Amino acid sequence: MTITRRYIKLISAVTLLTVLLTWFFYAHETFPKPLRAATALVGTPVAIASGLSYYLKLGIPVYDTPWAVVLSNLTFSALLVFLADKFFNKRNKDK
Repeated sequence: MTITRRYIKLISAVTLLTVLLTWFFYAHETFPKPLRAATALVGTPVAIASGLSYYLKLGIPVYDTPWAVVLSNLTFSALLVFLADKFFNKRNKDK
């Protein structure tokens, strides 16, 4: 597989989205309550990972473990960018 500009853009998008989600997760607690309530859905990847850890009895405290926060945000970012890429490439091929 050769590395093309498209793959570099996809990897850059995943990296940027992961960094922004992780920063937002830690900055979210400093926001005032009305703003925290309105932006709580941005922390959904970490909440899903915490719920999976609880129900699968993995015993990982996701909210207290930085690597788990980064890993859950990385997984979410990769999935989101992959699905968006597939969706937009399919729409462009239909034309």
